[in-house]
Order: sequence, then structure tokens, then C-alpha cells
Amino acid sequence: MGNPSLIRNALSVFGLCVFFAGCASHNAQGVAYDPANDARIRVYFGTDTHFYFNTSCEPKKHALSFANRGMWVAKPRMLNLANTTIGMPVPEDAYRYYDEYVTKANEPLTITLDTGGTSQNGGVVFSTPREHAAGSFVPQAGKDYEAFAVRSSGYLRLNVRRLIVTGDHVGTEPVTVRAARECTDIVESPAG
Repeated sequence: MGNPSLIRNALSVFGLCVFFAGCASHNAQGVAYDPANDARIRVYFGTDTHFYFNTSCEPKKHALSFANRGMWVAKPRMLNLANTTIGMPVPEDAYRYYDEYVTKANEPLTITLDTGGTSQNGGVVFSTPREHAAGSFVPQAGKDYEAFAVRSSGYLRLNVRRLIVTGDHVGTEPVTVRAARECTDIVESPAG
């Protein structure tokens, strides 16, 4: 019989390989997508990212309000790195970890990005400055997009690009993103 220590080490290595094999896997999702009315968008991991639908401004965050809280679509991850895919084409320069979503076309989509804060790993506390960016664009029907954070001139900024498929090649073109200001509260006056 073989060396028990060698067998135990081999089994440990095999177990780790199986564990990490699923880290960057693709989780294909079947979702309702109507190219005549919807667009698709890929969001890369690494930055807290929220979608706010059918608005070109960033809704105010009220502690007790559930109105237009948006949808949390990406956050920094350390363990579950499985990509959620819905069939979008992938350009050669794509980042490794992402999720894909269907959104209504021809309606404004506001995307917010947040980085920084304080975290603790064991007894060590890490603190980085908080940064926030918000932008808005109108996805077009049947088009595919990518949204991700970039650092431009020392500031966090939202970058959106449209995917263009030509034969076997997936290219990209930049999309104009307008800064999304905070929405103003509109109080309706009572009928009188």
C-alpha cells in the first residue's frame, strides 16, 4: 500500500482543485428576453453597483422608505465568483467575473457605483476612502451593454459600452453616460 501521508496530500490537492473549479464557473440562466422591448447589460464584480429603473436621477436613500430602492446587481466578492450569464456575447478584453441582466429598453437606467469603507479580516481592520459615482443612459432595444467602474483623472467614474458583433468578433463602442444627480422630492399639493 502507498504512503498514507502522500495519499492524504494528493486527496487534499484534489479536493482543493474541485473546490476552486467552481469559483469562476458560468451559471447560465434562462430569462425572459424580448429583443423588441428589452436590452441586456453585463456588470463586472469589484464595485458595489445598483440599478435604478426608469429614472435619470439617483433616488434619495431614506432609511424608512422602500420606494425605488433599485436593485443591487454587483458587489465585491471573495467566494462566490460564479458568473451569471444569459447569453450575451463576450469581447476579448472582458473582465473575468460578471453577471448579466435584462432591462427594459427605451427607458432611462441609472447606475450607481460605490467603493471604499471599512472591513475587518481577522484582527486586521482595513479602511479605504469612500467614493461614489452615478450615471444614466437609455438602453436601446435588442442591444447589449457592459457597465463598469473606471478611474479617470483620479476619480471614480461609470463607463458604459455597447457590444457589437461582426462575424466571430465582438467589438465595443462607448456609450454617452450623463451624470445622474440626486432626485428631488416632489410633493403633490392637495386638491383644493
